Amino acid sequence: MGKTAKIAWGIDIGNCALKAMKVAVSGDEIELLDFAVIDHAKILSQPDITAEERKELIAKALDSFLDHHDIGKCKIVVSVPGQSSFARFVKLPPVEAKRIPELVRYEAIQQIPFDIDDVEWDWQIFQEQDSPELEVGIFAIRNDLVNKALQPFADAKTMIHMVQMAPMALFNFLRYDQKELQETAGSEAIITLDIGAENTDLVIADGIRVWQRSIPIGGNQFTAAVKKAFKLSFTKAETIKRSANTSKYARQIFQAMRPVFADLAAEIQRSLGFYSSSNRNVQYREVIAMGSAMKLPGLIKFLQQSLSLPVKRLGNFESLELSPEISVADFTAHLPSLSVAYGLAIQGVGQGVISSNLLPREIVRQTQWKRKKIMVLAACAAFVLAGGLSFLSALSDQSAVTDAGPDLAQVKADSGKIRAQRSQKSKLEDLVKDYIKKRDDVMTYYRSRDIPLSLFQAVHECVPNLINNPSMSQLYTDYNNGDSKGVVRIPRSDREQVFITSLDLIYTDDLNKSFDQIIQENEAISGASRKPQGGGGGMMGPGMMGPGMMGPGMMGPGMMGPGMMGPGMMGPGMMGPGMMGPGMMGPGMGPGMMGPGSGGGAPATTAPAANKKTPGFVVMLAGYTPHKAGLGFLNPPEEKVGLTRAKWGLYNRLRYLGKTAGQIYQEKDAKAKKNKQPPPKFTKPQAGIEEDIQVKGDAIAKGLPFETYIGEGDLKLFFDDTRNGPVSTRGMDPEQPLHLGVYRKEEAPKPVPGRGGAYGMMGGVGGGGVNRATVQDLPELLDSFTMETMSECYVKDENGGVKFEGGKPLVQQHDSWFRVNFKVKMKK
Repeated sequence: MGKTAKIAWGIDIGNCALKAMKVAVSGDEIELLDFAVIDHAKILSQPDITAEERKELIAKALDSFLDHHDIGKCKIVVSVPGQSSFARFVKLPPVEAKRIPELVRYEAIQQIPFDIDDVEWDWQIFQEQDSPELEVGIFAIRNDLVNKALQPFADAKTMIHMVQMAPMALFNFLRYDQKELQETAGSEAIITLDIGAENTDLVIADGIRVWQRSIPIGGNQFTAAVKKAFKLSFTKAETIKRSANTSKYARQIFQAMRPVFADLAAEIQRSLGFYSSSNRNVQYREVIAMGSAMKLPGLIKFLQQSLSLPVKRLGNFESLELSPEISVADFTAHLPSLSVAYGLAIQGVGQGVISSNLLPREIVRQTQWKRKKIMVLAACAAFVLAGGLSFLSALSDQSAVTDAGPDLAQVKADSGKIRAQRSQKSKLEDLVKDYIKKRDDVMTYYRSRDIPLSLFQAVHECVPNLINNPSMSQLYTDYNNGDSKGVVRIPRSDREQVFITSLDLIYTDDLNKSFDQIIQENEAISGASRKPQGGGGGMMGPGMMGPGMMGPGMMGPGMMGPGMMGPGMMGPGMMGPGMMGPGMMGPGMGPGMMGPGSGGGAPATTAPAANKKTPGFVVMLAGYTPHKAGLGFLNPPEEKVGLTRAKWGLYNRLRYLGKTAGQIYQEKDAKAKKNKQPPPKFTKPQAGIEEDIQVKGDAIAKGLPFETYIGEGDLKLFFDDTRNGPVSTRGMDPEQPLHLGVYRKEEAPKPVPGRGGAYGMMGGVGGGGVNRATVQDLPELLDSFTMETMSECYVKDENGGVKFEGGKPLVQQHDSWFRVNFKVKMKK
């Protein structure tokens, strides 16, 4: 390369191997000068690896890399995992350029679920050509996590210049290298899947924008499935998995891993559905598959069938020239796992679209210090000289004061003021310390970004979806794919769907307080009201939410993905249309018909005193369901469903969030013994689908760091599900959630000539009649996806007139709404 060449190493340390690429750029060309793939002796994320052993394995791989490859005078760019980092893309209002940094910092404080001082963060503007809109990408990672990732380099005395999120490095690779993406306009997108050991990075790029999600399914889950099926150790199962393509038992290995394939495909579908809801005009072109796991037999084909998209393994880098010293065969064999390292190196030589840098500020300052050492030393010498002159001047001033003689009265007065100010300072310091302690107590629950996000994800798992309700898999698939015709093939009242309209999260230092008290205390601190805002959709004027404004998949079953938090919900807000609909309060299903554990009756305003405070969260959900069983669908009686998760409704799952069937039984058994009652009797799930759902549900519950909290006293103090009703636009319940559908103004009933005069009379009680023209208009709410009626509406006859019975117009109910509050505590 010429003298103007820039050289950089991109280093990606994963759970399986260290991957690195060295590239140089001169003009418009990028050439690969060197690369390395160094496998760890053990997979870093396997269950029996300790933190110390993991550290040693990384150090060995890095030492081996540094011993055999030259990094002198090169920029070093390293990656941090997508699941450990944070990315948000927000649109800014039109402002002056000088105000953008201030506005971005405000957005960062709002979006990042941690104290801004506890994270390393950076931002970057994205703007389409000839577009006035500004979109800003905000990227962040907790200080402790980035320092942990950089510690091996510090131990090896290797200077790092840049730190980038792995998904953003993938996007840099795509934008620079893949010609198909360079050719796509904003209406086409390419999906990239990079399957690692613990997670799968999903990146959607449409040539202009980027969206990413880290799915918690990776190679380890495939290995675990093989381990369970063949009853092997993790190490042997990993060996069998890696050799599956050439094994004579490839079919059996595929069958063992098939459930994990299905889980991965379902998570990908959810992500694509969410992205489609925000980018309605985008069509997916193809899926590019990366990572060694893509070699597994049947995985590519399975994903193609599940996603209905072409899926291809990454076979070559299109815009990279290889140095003559590079072995083409060796490089090609490792190519699918080098994309992140390639993207990092591209950023290192200044060719990356995303140039954000999460390198800790302290390290940046150290780097700048080394570069400017000579200038700083010169400045120090000048400072010492100036200090000497100031010292001589001070001596001269002191001499003048001494000559003037002290004013003792003034000195005493000043001393008294100083003592008073010190006393006031001490009081203020005590107040600050008390505040900091309270703040730290609260922030204990937010030190890990995964806690609030995991809580939202756990609530999402309680909604009927492909995993916990496979009998309706076609419905969920059609909805997520935006196939409204497929959805309406199932009668609305038979659809086992729950939609979320809002989800609020409130921290409290004591879960034994009543819901009202916790909410009032939160409002007093934040100034934000948490009271339910009613009005359903009836408060929305015509055209406020036109047809299609909430597109297919916008909040489909189970669609509560990253960033979908509403205002006041610890992060940016998107919580699509609700969770309940018509029929939720069917005939005879009043508050007293909620089933065991439902906590019927009015919400309590006081709570029993507790000896010890239990900190945690209050979760406030609102939504609707179209299912005809309504509350019976959300909360089937416990004596009928027992511990069989496949038969549970939303409320049952929320009630036992974070607890396995065994733990639930033990708690009930202990309570029965305490109350001198017979032990609980529960039937076991049937072998097959029920048992499979049970196993998956218990595994999810066991892995959660929190659980639903039920203290002493009335259940409704801890699980309040008493507020619900039919979706309506007439005499609306003030607790009915807002924005449940598209508003449609009902036309006045048509006059029926003939019987009863010009407007027609309907025979009523005692032979009287009711004039149809006096019937009030009843606006309707329509499902924004299928345009079906959601709210109460008049029953019409064949002529379009309103039907009457007993002198009153007949009204038909459809969807039903609900609100449920419950409490969550951290597990010990």
